[in-house]
Amino acid sequence: MRFILVLLSVLFALPSAAMDVQEVKSPSGLVAWFVRDTTIPVIAVEISIGGGSIADPAGKEGLAVLATDLLTEGAGPYDAQAFAAKAEDGSISIDLNAGSDFIRGGFRAPSANAVEAFRLLGLMLAEPRFAAADIDRVRQQHISGLSREERDPRTLASRAWYSAAYPEHPYGRSNKGTAASLAAVTRDDMVAFAKARIARDNIKIGVVGDIDAATVAKLLDDTFGALPAKAAPAEAKSVPPAATGDVFVIERPVPQSVVLFGQPGIARSDPDFMAAYLLNQILGGGGFGSRLMDEIRENRGLTYGIYTYLSTPKRSGTWMGSVSADNAKVAEVIRLVREAWQKLKDEGVTPEELDNAKRYMTGSYARGFATSRGIAGALVGWQEENMGMDYAQRRNALISAVTLADINRVAKRLVEPDKLMFSIVGKPQGVTPTKPTPARG
Repeated sequence: MRFILVLLSVLFALPSAAMDVQEVKSPSGLVAWFVRDTTIPVIAVEISIGGGSIADPAGKEGLAVLATDLLTEGAGPYDAQAFAAKAEDGSISIDLNAGSDFIRGGFRAPSANAVEAFRLLGLMLAEPRFAAADIDRVRQQHISGLSREERDPRTLASRAWYSAAYPEHPYGRSNKGTAASLAAVTRDDMVAFAKARIARDNIKIGVVGDIDAATVAKLLDDTFGALPAKAAPAEAKSVPPAATGDVFVIERPVPQSVVLFGQPGIARSDPDFMAAYLLNQILGGGGFGSRLMDEIRENRGLTYGIYTYLSTPKRSGTWMGSVSADNAKVAEVIRLVREAWQKLKDEGVTPEELDNAKRYMTGSYARGFATSRGIAGALVGWQEENMGMDYAQRRNALISAVTLADINRVAKRLVEPDKLMFSIVGKPQGVTPTKPTPARG
């Protein structure tokens, strides 16, 4: 449950060059990365808990998402309504959400209410109620949401692509589960999930705002000190996506088809990641001015927009793209995407393209630090990826250091047109599926 912060409209920018990231350690040894900013009286906290839906048992897919949502539905002495009232009274926006590899969330609050916000966060993690009535209500909300998603072309395209790419891996199943798997989840499952995942050694913490380091250190112990020392391991192997160049079609009576496409990508920790990042920017990540946008929208008018992106989950990596087009134009769009992929591999990029991508990527970086929650989230993300507290200062230099030889070598290494796989939802004309659409759990 998400609560609205009265001060939500108050934003602040903290230039990355001036970001002073400190490591704060509590008396018991808990660690947070901390940025103090006294510009406005606001504090934001982001946490990351390792192991989300990747650890859901077979037949109980959706457990992590359901249990995590219920953490905000009452904790400690407060039922769901009382917990919500406490947060609202303190103008505290608080949330947690489960992904495949991590549970992420936290709060944003006036700094005068920091102690109360930390207290509510600690109660959520250490003393969730998992009341029967709340479980039934939230479970039904999730099942209703799954029913709505069955009518959403983008969701259907994503399900099909990831089912084909990860047929024997948790990444290939729905984080949200199915109506049957959600029905199988019990309160005991949720209690066991919370005990297994929420532990002191399994939490990354970022704190930003109008508060001092000594107070943060004390609040770390007050908030997280009662948690178990160690989490259970979240076992899942690392695998590349099994992208094989196939085309899947899910027929739906819509005037435009939604197309999701992708191939194997690159790990965030790979030394070639920055070159790959720039390569994606040039191909389709940069909006207007990218190759795909210029060719498919500007030159031919086949779509309103097309984009690509690198996805770097903890145990794999993909290079993805998405586009919508009239059913009569889908076949041509797919042909042009494949041609752009092949040209990138064969010819690489030009010096001008590389220079333009560098200027954009270095100049736009500060946009990610426009809010306190955004900065706190970045601090946690850097911890997840072992990138170091000085990453904000080093990042633009890493981009600037990529040479034309570097990026064109990575194009040869990474771009795989024969593995580019398409998942299409609509009534595309002139497109023949290569295989039946895989089912997804």
